[in-house]
Amino acid sequence: MRPFAAGALAFAGSMAILASQAPRAQPVNADSRLLAAVKKANSDFEIAMTKSDTATIAEPYTADAVFVSPDGTATRGRAAIEQLYRDRFARSGPALETKIVSEELMLDGDFAYERGRGSITRRVKEERVTDWARFLTVWQRQPDGAWKIFRNVVLPAR
Repeated sequence: MRPFAAGALAFAGSMAILASQAPRAQPVNADSRLLAAVKKANSDFEIAMTKSDTATIAEPYTADAVFVSPDGTATRGRAAIEQLYRDRFARSGPALETKIVSEELMLDGDFAYERGRGSITRRVKEERVTDWARFLTVWQRQPDGAWKIFRNVVLPAR
């Protein structure tokens, strides 16, 4: 085989392997609906936590979403996630303040991965107590192009 033909064959083989690999992450700004959904859900959550508004908290989740609490407990389904928050508010009341800090957002096809941290300030025995946690939220593009939370994992702060 001539050197040129061997090189061309090796190049073509390499390109076929690369083309067959999973899709690469795309720039997040390529999907304005994703950016708007993340911004709205985070902003709405901050406000809803201070008003015990469980419907608003659960709204951005898919019907079959999974929420994993810092202790590892998995809650399955939007209705169960809403009930989880309803039970939390019944025990401890609304938050005094909530803050979500989205630190990274990656887009890969019909899924997006948001990483960040959040805080909830509440009153405990007449003292303001702020708890921080980390989160990884997996967003899923819906058939109509909207984005919903498919998985949400909350981890203890380091």
